[in-house]
Amino acid sequence: MSDSKPIDPLWAWGEDADRPRLLHSMIRVRDVDTSLRFYCDGLGMTVLDRHDFEAGRFSLLFLSYAGYRDGPAAIELTYNWDQGSDYTHGSGYGHIAIGVPDVPAMWNRLAEFGGRQGTAPKAMMEGAPQLAFVYDPDGYAIELIQIHRAPVAAA
Repeated sequence: MSDSKPIDPLWAWGEDADRPRLLHSMIRVRDVDTSLRFYCDGLGMTVLDRHDFEAGRFSLLFLSYAGYRDGPAAIELTYNWDQGSDYTHGSGYGHIAIGVPDVPAMWNRLAEFGGRQGTAPKAMMEGAPQLAFVYDPDGYAIELIQIHRAPVAAA
């Protein structure tokens, strides 16, 4: 749509949702090129974004069959530059990401349902959506990502 508002890349998952939805599942990979060959060439997925973090020495690659907002959940491939090849399935699994309209409220609410609070709600950079981590009853990490942006007050 040419008349639609451009998508803010910091809010790629959405900014006006009113219900939760599955966003992505993250796995750690040993070799980016080998993984891209499998997921993109083999399975037909597309790389949505790649972010390389020199200071943290890791890369994040998001793959899906469609865009962030209009398709099925994505896969996040995390490549830790100095890790080597000693991942196991147990240490290779990262988290499941769920988009929610209100991260702080959901982070607090999940304790009532057997969850354990992890990382408190925060934005990774100015203007980005909040995120937080909770752990399910079995200890699996669940990342909550804000998908409803509050209107900006006029100055």
